[in-house]
Amino acid sequence: PTIFIAGDASDQAALLHEAADQGRIAGDNAGRFPEITGGLRRSHLAVVFCDPQIAVVGESYAGLCARLGDDRFAIGEVDFSGQGRARTVLRNSGLLRVYADRKSGRFLGAEMVAPDGEHLGHLLAWAHQQELTVGEILDLPFYHPVVEEGLRTALQQVAAELAGKAG
Repeated sequence: PTIFIAGDASDQAALLHEAADQGRIAGDNAGRFPEITGGLRRSHLAVVFCDPQIAVVGESYAGLCARLGDDRFAIGEVDFSGQGRARTVLRNSGLLRVYADRKSGRFLGAEMVAPDGEHLGHLLAWAHQQELTVGEILDLPFYHPVVEEGLRTALQQVAAELAGKAG
């Protein structure tokens, strides 16, 4: 017999959006059985609600090293100890790292321990889902003064590294 399990029933990440996606995929496949499709899988996003918050988007450093080796992607980072808005609101601790493909400039992932990491993570998950390049993300608006300016700093750093490696 064929069994379709909907919702939070796998040994993968126990996240609401993942459970909803898995449920939709299981329901769709049960309804059209025996034709089965994979369905939409969203970009990885995980957040730990602590202070500062921890978030991982897309692929992690360890995952990229295992898949590509450490010479096929570039890294940009920002230290929030000196970031303007974080200092103003006395939440100036943490680090954010962004990863980009050296050939295409595509944003591959990010890891952070940062103020407002949940929001930074969401922004980056949307960019990852859309398969944007670092340049395309930098073309988007960054308001001043906000913590997201720290994200722009990390993206500018990785863009500079990509440009240096290309020339």
